Amino acid sequence: MNKTLSLTRVLLRNGGGRFAKSGKKAGKLRGALPVLLLLAFVPLMFTLASFVSVLYDALAPIGQEGVVLALGLSAVSTVVFMFGIFYVITVFYMTQDVEHLLPLPLKPVHILTAKFLTVLLYEYLTQLVLLLPLLIVFGVKDGGGPLYYAYAVFIFIALPVLPLVLASVVAMAIMSFSGVARNKDRFRMLGGVAAVLFSVGFNLVIQRSVNGTMSPEKLQQMMLGGDNSLIGFATRAFPNVRLAANALLKETELSGLVGLALFVGLSAAVYLVFMALGQTFYFKGVMGLSESSSRRVALSGTQLDRLTSQQSALKALVTKELRLLMRTPPFFLNCVLMSFIWPVLLLVPVLTQPNVRETLGMARSLVQSEPGASLVVAAGTALLLFVSGANATASTSVSREGSGFFVSKFLPVPYGRIIAAKVLTGWIVTGAGAALLLVVASVLLRLPPAFALLLVAAGAVASLYTCLTGILIDIWMPKLHWDNEQKAVKQNMNGLFNMLVALLTAALLFFAVFRLGLGTAGSAALVIGALAVANAALYRLIRAKGPGWYDKIEA
Repeated sequence: MNKTLSLTRVLLRNGGGRFAKSGKKAGKLRGALPVLLLLAFVPLMFTLASFVSVLYDALAPIGQEGVVLALGLSAVSTVVFMFGIFYVITVFYMTQDVEHLLPLPLKPVHILTAKFLTVLLYEYLTQLVLLLPLLIVFGVKDGGGPLYYAYAVFIFIALPVLPLVLASVVAMAIMSFSGVARNKDRFRMLGGVAAVLFSVGFNLVIQRSVNGTMSPEKLQQMMLGGDNSLIGFATRAFPNVRLAANALLKETELSGLVGLALFVGLSAAVYLVFMALGQTFYFKGVMGLSESSSRRVALSGTQLDRLTSQQSALKALVTKELRLLMRTPPFFLNCVLMSFIWPVLLLVPVLTQPNVRETLGMARSLVQSEPGASLVVAAGTALLLFVSGANATASTSVSREGSGFFVSKFLPVPYGRIIAAKVLTGWIVTGAGAALLLVVASVLLRLPPAFALLLVAAGAVASLYTCLTGILIDIWMPKLHWDNEQKAVKQNMNGLFNMLVALLTAALLFFAVFRLGLGTAGSAALVIGALAVANAALYRLIRAKGPGWYDKIEA
């Protein structure tokens, strides 16, 4: 156990990232991180708490308040499963540290357990934002006693185990075929994409099957029957959640204690089975995954001329950046793929509803009237800011250079042009994701052309804004000391800082539109104008100070 905990501590410390600039500035940044996280996520937690409170008040009179717990626990389990795919692929396969750990006096179970605990701790951070408001608000509204909160602690700890095990099994099943792959880098990339697509498809199938197995008439009968009869329906995707919900609802009864014991026992049993399977399949799939292959290709004179043709420095630098993003599995999965996975993640809850046409009809009517249309512009811009800010392409563009950063200082290209190429690369990647999101929204909601153009303009300035803030953060404190590509992107705090900036900006813009009560044209002018002015100011700052900051960076 001591070896497992020590290894877990090392993995967390090694993955947390180091600031290139040490001293007081790094210390202040580390100290300010909890405050920044609080400022960024408190509005979301407050919104979730308010929603839980309203939903409880609506369902309590008909005796269905337990559905709030059931739906919340099921939703959190789904989020854990979806994010678990990314975390497992990142920690289990992209770090490429197993071959260095095996010669140490560690057993395979120590390595596998430490990696699982590392991912589990990441999931607990997600649960703090999503699950904590639910448990606290429901406990206050339902008059829960000390046993309720004691049970809630056990459920908080055990809830992510089952969905995380499922995510791990999916990842290991796909990556176990690495032994037959000739190109390991390409297999890691395609395997990661396959695991993500499988998780999305699996979630879509489960939710559609759950929503489609009960007629509206029967659902209405169950709702009016009271006695929390809808809990079973709400927990079909994750049946173990029913045990947790019943334990919290009946904390003063023996059945509540039995439900809690069964829930925790089931989570422990699933974990033990996973450990047994993991020791067989995980190491089979991960060994040799860090190897790479190459091939020689004979080029004709015409092909050589085409490949070596002269082009502008900016175009050459952007092409280089894009090729590195597409060819390096960790860069592709954490930067490029994330831009295109958001539309899918946002569509799943909508498409799995049994009355999807009615839901889309209500959304269309909201867009076509005031004040809904103005709020949609603000909310759409806020969403685009979040999606673009969550993308790490620009905020890790300098960090991805790593120990080879010194090469850029010997290139016969001004530093300003190198910085511009990194911003443009990030804008291309994030802009492509934002464009896909807008296309999907336009098709589903049948947006009027003028309204769609407003969102396109908002998306363009929003994605450029996050790229400019991202490059500023990464120039100021790049993480160049890493031993594999995964740490440069996934384990880089600069991406988190940029996402926090995007979240705060999105919250401020939405609040301004909401408080001022502007119409569609006014809200669009406000958000687009504010972001355009901010982009101009950031551009002037980067042009004036960026080259000097870039010159002071030491690999």
